[in-house]
Amino acid sequence: MPLTFYKCFKCYRTFDNYEDAVKCEKAHLRPVYVKATAYTIQPYPYSVEVKFNNGEKRIYNAQDLGG
Repeated sequence: MPLTFYKCFKCYRTFDNYEDAVKCEKAHLRPVYVKATAYTIQPYPYSVEVKFNNGEKRIYNAQDLGG
């Protein structure tokens, strides 16, 4: 008998049942707004602020630019 599992398509975690996989997918936050907050001499932003669907904001820095 083949083994059946279900995968969250956002983090790729596997589950024994469909409902848990869907619940995991829905639990991941979605970015709803992104704003560049700092630049270097490169054309890409060094730092961006991301607002998520739960209202939280996070700052992310580019690793390849020293962040």
